[in-house]
Amino acid sequence: MKIDTEKVKKILVDELDYKEFEAEHFLKDFPNINEELVPAVEQWLKDRTIVDTDFGGITIKDVMKTRCHFLMAINQLNRLFDDDLSDEKKKRLKELLKKPRIHW
Repeated sequence: MKIDTEKVKKILVDELDYKEFEAEHFLKDFPNINEELVPAVEQWLKDRTIVDTDFGGITIKDVMKTRCHFLMAINQLNRLFDDDLSDEKKKRLKELLKKPRIHW
């Protein structure tokens, strides 16, 4: 699924206090969303409800609690479906996403 960048940009600016250039930068290289994540994204775009599906031991809310907002979590979880990523790297990514993000 290709994300509706204009709709998402409006959400980022109006609801998440992004500046317009920040929203554009965030969305510039936003990847296509894996079909496993599409229902959650569609629901969130509709009414900001978070469908907290488990993706092999990690959920959207797990990532959001420790690291970021919904769309950032989707972007990170999307990497778990990358066929070029080894099972070991996927396992390490899951572990990393569960840990709090360090802010400098």
